[in-house]
Amino acid sequence: MGKVIDFSAKERRLDEAYPLDSERGIYALLTQLHHVGESRFLRGDYDASLLLLDLAQSMAEANLTHRQKQALKLVFIQDFIQKDAAHWMNISQQAVSEHVRSAIQRIALVNEEKEVA
Repeated sequence: MGKVIDFSAKERRLDEAYPLDSERGIYALLTQLHHVGESRFLRGDYDASLLLLDLAQSMAEANLTHRQKQALKLVFIQDFIQKDAAHWMNISQQAVSEHVRSAIQRIALVNEEKEVA
């Protein structure tokens, strides 16, 4: 008999590590955004590309405010610490934290609603 290859194993591992219907999964993905993005090119990881596209679509559907988008960009894409992001946005560090938290909640909610439908 031949060897059985599970082509969807990598996709399942990503879905388990970064479930987009939970705040924990979204936060984990955002903190590993650069790593997941690099794996698309370094390892030819097609599933990582799909995961990032799903995240981008979920963010668009979540109708985030300008401040929420700005906080996510500064903290997770530009790798600012929240204190520096707060200084750049001219708000408190606590406000940056709240923008990040509420954005992640909205993204998770969009994906929870997709699961139910």
